[in-house]
Amino acid sequence: MIRLPMWLLVVLALALVVSLAAPVLADEARGKIKSVNADKNEFVVTDSNDKDWTFQMDPDAKVQLNNQDKKLSDLKKGDEIRVTYQKKGEKLVATQIRCERK
Repeated sequence: MIRLPMWLLVVLALALVVSLAAPVLADEARGKIKSVNADKNEFVVTDSNDKDWTFQMDPDAKVQLNNQDKKLSDLKKGDEIRVTYQKKGEKLVATQIRCERK
């Protein structure tokens, strides 16, 4: 039987856990809505550095406006939002949008 050092087993176990958790991790962006194209399931957000980010909506994405479930078309230009997204190739795919409108 091959005996491996205990530290090597710990490192291998940690590597396995991290590799399984990596796809679940998502990024987050904040900014103001610049435009919404609900027909194409697409919207553009301008961040605090005046950089525009174009997002595609995931088919299972959730939109919350003042803690109520809404549609992408309910968001308006100028709304402050927080977007949870994943990068798939060159596209940014939004999985959740949260907006607090006053």
